[in-house]
Amino acid sequence: MVGSILAPVVIYGTLFGFTYVLLALGFTLLLGISRVLNLAYGALYMVTAYMIFYFAVELGINLVVAIVLAMAIAVAVGVAIFLLCVKFAPDPMRFLVVTLLVALFLQYLFAYPPLFQGETGLIIPGLIPTHEILLYGVSVSPVYLWTAGVTIVVFLGLWGWIEWTSYGRTVRAAAEDPETASLFGIRVRTVYIVVVAVSSAIVALAAVLIVPAQEVTPTMWVEPFVIAFVVSVIGGLEKFKWTLPAAFLLSFSQFYVQFSYPTSSSLSDIVAFIVAIAFIIVLPRGIGGIRRGR
Repeated sequence: MVGSILAPVVIYGTLFGFTYVLLALGFTLLLGISRVLNLAYGALYMVTAYMIFYFAVELGINLVVAIVLAMAIAVAVGVAIFLLCVKFAPDPMRFLVVTLLVALFLQYLFAYPPLFQGETGLIIPGLIPTHEILLYGVSVSPVYLWTAGVTIVVFLGLWGWIEWTSYGRTVRAAAEDPETASLFGIRVRTVYIVVVAVSSAIVALAAVLIVPAQEVTPTMWVEPFVIAFVVSVIGGLEKFKWTLPAAFLLSFSQFYVQFSYPTSSSLSDIVAFIVAIAFIIVLPRGIGGIRRGR
């Protein structure tokens, strides 16, 4: 039994683990720096997909240009949501409520029939061929191979930016103690906006890579948000570097259950919540721990 499912579990667990890392990086980074839970994070994934469809399919614009425009709009929406919440809902609880309402608003906006064919699933073009290839006897899409490579580059680039650049030190200072950082001339709000823009760009990039292998629907924002949130819980909510082992723990758990119990199609999704709840109970500070709040 174990031998028959070993290859698909290892291959799919590894490839989707990198996908989960890319989905969770921006969410965990923003949480670690600004200390806020952005429940509209997954909605930016959806915005990117719908904008690619609009520019590339509806208007017939060159795909590369359409992707650049879609990512720019997603970043602009992400920054606008953050500024809106900071101005009108600075309290953490209200911030949560407003970001959730924004996500739901965007879902129903894109579900409005005159705009994007209602609830009908849409297909967007991608830069990577979606035809499946065999990898050690397992059929996989090249989309996930490319996503793994891009994730490694993004992860290392983000790590290097935070740890070894002068602006990265500024970001860390703003995250550790914003009041003291502001006394030293650091514009903390500007730092937050930059981090929000980077976070939004990462989830938009994930949509560019992953969505062409799926369908575009108004509810598509939920799954990437759940993955990002669960991976963040497992890794330790403010530790973006620990998204890597956390994402692989989740993906291997899901695919082991999926291939062990193939008749229960939704069981692997339930695993994500079981793992998250288990960590909250047993290891609430996650794999990497969590810095104590001020």
